[in-house]
Amino acid sequence: MENKKSCKSLLITIGWINALFALVFFQLFCGIITICMGVVLRSDYHAKKHGLVLIIVGVLTGIIGWILNYLYL
Repeated sequence: MENKKSCKSLLITIGWINALFALVFFQLFCGIITICMGVVLRSDYHAKKHGLVLIIVGVLTGIIGWILNYLYL
C-alpha cells in the first residue's frame, strides 16, 4: 500500500515538472509526458480529478509553450 502511494506522488511530481518544462523547453515532448502521467493516474491509481487536471494542463502548456517559442525565437 505504501509503495503505491509513493509511486502516485512520484507520478504527480513528474507530471507537474513536465508541465512547467512544457512552457519553456521541449514543448511537444514534455506536454505528451504530462498527458501520459495524467492518463496513468486516472486509470491505474484512481486519481480521477488529478489525472484530468494533468491532462488539461499538459495540453494547455504544450500549446502555450509552442506559441511562446514561435513568438520569441
